[in-house]
Amino acid sequence: MSDEDESVVGMSPPPRATDVLFGPGKDYGSNACISHWFDVDYVYTSGFRRAGLRLAEHVCESQSDQDVLVYPIVYLYRHHAELILKSIAVIAAALLDRELTEGDHKALGGHDLSRLWDTTRPLLNPVCALVPNPPFPDDDLQGIDSYIRQLHEHDPDGQRFRYATTKPKRGSRQGNAVGSPSLNENLKLVNIRAFAFAMEKLADYLEAIERWFGDLQDAKAEHRKLYGG
Repeated sequence: MSDEDESVVGMSPPPRATDVLFGPGKDYGSNACISHWFDVDYVYTSGFRRAGLRLAEHVCESQSDQDVLVYPIVYLYRHHAELILKSIAVIAAALLDRELTEGDHKALGGHDLSRLWDTTRPLLNPVCALVPNPPFPDDDLQGIDSYIRQLHEHDPDGQRFRYATTKPKRGSRQGNAVGSPSLNENLKLVNIRAFAFAMEKLADYLEAIERWFGDLQDAKAEHRKLYGG
């Protein structure tokens, strides 16, 4: 094959054993610092949200790539919601001095948004009462209920926008070890602009809760440090 043929086959050169995937480069502005000394949970959670937003902005500004980028966009935003809900649940339980049940731990260790929200939601207003602070508005909580229900409907396990097919059922014959299509055939269109706008609203609200609860947790730790108990 000639050099000209190779350039047509692929714009990038083939992989080489000497290529370094992880490590610094000469273009310092492209070097990403891996957090070992910072709030690692924050950078993971924030990173998924920002990546979803950047991809959505690209689609909306260029009016292109929407049919292929819809999958990572939905996945990234959904994963952000999953991570932030898990954080809120853990912090809220600590504020209330509640032991997490076995069911709570299963929800926190899984990817079912509906189950995770069912674990998190009952903890919110008790934290408000602890401060004390007015409870969260019913309209706000019902809005989150609706968002979680819609996300769960199309992605109950956090895998439907990650893989094209589901895992084959146990006992499937080797020759038929192919799962079903991940997404319901009734889902035809997703408006990236509307989806991202809505998920940014959800992200803002949940992150505000997490920050507030985190501040309360810091104040509680400081109080115990000074006064004990």
